[in-house]
Amino acid sequence: MSTLTMDKVRTGEAEFVTRNVGIDPGRHTFADQADLDAYLVKVMGGKAASGGVTGFLSRKGRYMRRSNGGVRAVTFGDPVLDAISSPAGTLEIGGKTIDLARGHPAATALHGAGSLDPAAPAVPFDDPALTMTGVVQDAERWISNDGSYVEYRIRNGRLGLHAWKENYTILGYGYWSMGLEISVWNTPCKYEVANIPPMVLYMTVTAPCQMFDGGSASDADNTYVDQMAWGIHAQQPERVAGVCQARWHHRNFVEVVTAGESCLRYKTDPWPLGFPADWTPIATIGPLDGGWTDGSGKVALITTTRRAFSIDMSAFGRPAASGTITGYQSITATFPDDRTYTGELTSARTIAWSNGSTWTKVVNTVLDLSGDWTDGSPWIAVINAGPTSLAVEMSDFDRPDAHGAIDNPTTITVTFPDDKTYTATLQAPNVIRWSNGSTWTRKA
Repeated sequence: MSTLTMDKVRTGEAEFVTRNVGIDPGRHTFADQADLDAYLVKVMGGKAASGGVTGFLSRKGRYMRRSNGGVRAVTFGDPVLDAISSPAGTLEIGGKTIDLARGHPAATALHGAGSLDPAAPAVPFDDPALTMTGVVQDAERWISNDGSYVEYRIRNGRLGLHAWKENYTILGYGYWSMGLEISVWNTPCKYEVANIPPMVLYMTVTAPCQMFDGGSASDADNTYVDQMAWGIHAQQPERVAGVCQARWHHRNFVEVVTAGESCLRYKTDPWPLGFPADWTPIATIGPLDGGWTDGSGKVALITTTRRAFSIDMSAFGRPAASGTITGYQSITATFPDDRTYTGELTSARTIAWSNGSTWTKVVNTVLDLSGDWTDGSPWIAVINAGPTSLAVEMSDFDRPDAHGAIDNPTTITVTFPDDKTYTATLQAPNVIRWSNGSTWTRKA
């Protein structure tokens, strides 16, 4: 695991990308409060406010603090506290030591799925305070009594959508944080995309419960993202509320969550519950994923992600292209060394480009293996087939990816690392019959 300092994972004014990295505890001794405030302005992007410092930040990914040759340090799961505390969780201001960990007993799991510790979800998934409300998108839906947390459960996997508000004062040191977070744990199935539209902070300044923009965040192919507001010796808003959206297990989930007190106008305020258009894939006449040739013997490799795709043109000595699926039989692709072209899928295995060229899909078996396959359950396995090998993404089943080989046009062999090796017979047009007696069919 790589080890970085907090300022090294800051990629913008208020964004921290910590994708499974170790964070080295940085400075934790300050001459006085002004010295600490200046440090937070520099490292965390904070701003002076009414005698203290406040700020906004978004974090993408989990992390764990390490020190002294990789030894695990106290991890708050809060970038502000983790940027100003020692490995033991203490802060020193003007010679006075403040035990931040004592002031926050849940120091290793603070609003905490952001921690690398898989046993530190935002709210324990077996918390008796959660109530099941039904099944949504093939997932159990559980909610806390105060509406701050909603959890979706698919087998052992958990998707948590959470709002938090925290504050504490210890030995004269006042700190607060509040925000929204989206987390996934207990499963190899990450969220495909996650989005927190502008969250709202309700704070009384010149009138009761005024609304303030708390910022937004988005992420992809990960297990944690948040958007938070924080402050030291500064006024804390009464409430935070907003929308959490995630595409997980190839399904879209959305909730309005809130934390705080008073300011109940959030119950009638309008919230953006619609999903971004590009979250939902557009089906095509045949799977685009796989190799395509222009007849020269060279092969371009297409990889799709919902409505977008990339084209590996390295076999032609050209840079990668990117594109968009625009319809059942239409695509658009931009080649950076040329121009943008439209393509018509005249059949499941033919692309007719607007420059007059034609690509044909390279398929070495009696059926096209690339794409989504189902065993009859709501879940899918995604096969990516090459000329002689193939990979099977099994995260929808909470299983590790499998790998195999194309033996001949009608037979494949695949090793599932959590099970064993199986052979399969391919039956056109869309059936895979496995040697253990199970059958997969192509997902429409």
